[in-house]
This record gives sequence, structure tokens and C-alpha cells, in this order.
Amino acid sequence: MNCKRCHHTDQTHIPANDSQSIVKLGKCKITGCTCRQYLEPIEKIDEDLL
Repeated sequence: MNCKRCHHTDQTHIPANDSQSIVKLGKCKITGCTCRQYLEPIEKIDEDLL
């Protein structure tokens, strides 16, 4: 999955327990990227996914 904010993949984001993200990812590791938290590309969470 790509971050909705910076469009980098989820593997480029640092795991963070205090993240608001469902997948608990924080800051992007790409040099020069200012994204501070992974943002899920899913607009609406389907109850079947949970």
C-alpha cells in the first residue's frame, strides 16, 4: 500500500506504536520526504476488513 499523503510504500515508513495509523506506521524514511505519519489510502473502512 502507498501512503495517501506522500505516495511512498508502507515499507518506507518507520513502525510507531503511538501512530494514529491502523497499521501503526509513522515517519517516512525517504530522504527529503516531510511525511511524518503514514496515512491509509482507504477512505472508508469496510466492516468486513476489520
